[in-house]
Amino acid sequence: MNKLKIKIGIMSICAVALSYMVLPPIIASIGADFPEVNETLVQMVYTLPSLLFIIGSPLSGIAMSYINKKTIALFSLGCYLIGGLFPFFFNSSIWMLLLGSLIIGVGTGFLMPLINGFIVQYFDKKERATLMGMNAIFTALGALAFIFIGGQLSRFGWRYTYLAFSLVIVIIALVITCLPTGEPQKAEVSEKNGKTSAFEMNPYIFGLFAIGFIYFVMQNSFNTNSSAYAINVLGKDAAMASLVTMINTIGGITGGISFSRIAYKTKNQVETITLAIVAVGFFITCFITSTIAFLVGSFFIGFGFALFNAAGSYLLSYNTRPETNAFTVSVYLALINFGAAISPIVVNACTGFMGEGIQNKFLFVGIVITIIGVGSYLLNAKKDN
Repeated sequence: MNKLKIKIGIMSICAVALSYMVLPPIIASIGADFPEVNETLVQMVYTLPSLLFIIGSPLSGIAMSYINKKTIALFSLGCYLIGGLFPFFFNSSIWMLLLGSLIIGVGTGFLMPLINGFIVQYFDKKERATLMGMNAIFTALGALAFIFIGGQLSRFGWRYTYLAFSLVIVIIALVITCLPTGEPQKAEVSEKNGKTSAFEMNPYIFGLFAIGFIYFVMQNSFNTNSSAYAINVLGKDAAMASLVTMINTIGGITGGISFSRIAYKTKNQVETITLAIVAVGFFITCFITSTIAFLVGSFFIGFGFALFNAAGSYLLSYNTRPETNAFTVSVYLALINFGAAISPIVVNACTGFMGEGIQNKFLFVGIVITIIGVGSYLLNAKKDN
């Protein structure tokens, strides 16, 4: 068994996982072409994949017990390819774009748990830690590549951005060549200590779930509003919006690389520090109206996003039993993705009293993230004691 080939195959599918990040920079342009469509519905073009993750993720777990992982991987990549290219050819109504996002969402839901499945099946614990880190880096690098190509294509019109999904063809070829079959594995529930439940909950875990959910509801407002901010507030174009998303992703890569050192120094308070960084990013973007400030704020938000993603699983791994960790984390991931999916609905509804300005949304989000940061500090301070 050639483990290098397997690593190449796994990292290649990691690179596709967040390919739908090409969509936030063109949300404002799509909205301009469909002025009669509600703003929230337009933003769902980007957030729908997160909503479908909630359904697809548990189905992927079930499928891995009966179908080999390589087949599931090819199915998932096929969804990305078809869903991504569909709106390029069929874009006369917002519903066609949403259909494309829905198909991408099915692929997302099946693909992300699959990555972990391959790592666990073919690598020991020591190797897994390294590969989990590589997963975060290649996911961000893949998103960066898609965003860059999508940004260049957007110069010809927003629908051309969808052609970036043609890159999935290359990934499919790598998967066919490099990934092993990945035979089905039946999940087993441990009965250690007389506990048969695969899910674990206590006040501390509930606190992590609540903080994660609220954070993703709030944070995703940056992705859904960044293009509109660049175009309507700064007077730039979709290419500038793509640059902002790229800077956000670079921040994520930096955060992923820095996580182990930050977690080592901050221990249980890693989420608290992360929330403070993200809040600063939103406040910078809100109060300083300039391109440089927007880029700096975007970097901070992306940096914090990567840290928070890792921190949730990190804290849960230390506060759940080994036999309950996998399912508990999967429920956590489904919950936070649900938060990301409903972000436009919640944030738009909550900020209506503040006026229509995007800066008001960023101000509101910054305040809420600051509040849950305080909650995180108190939760983890109590845990330490």
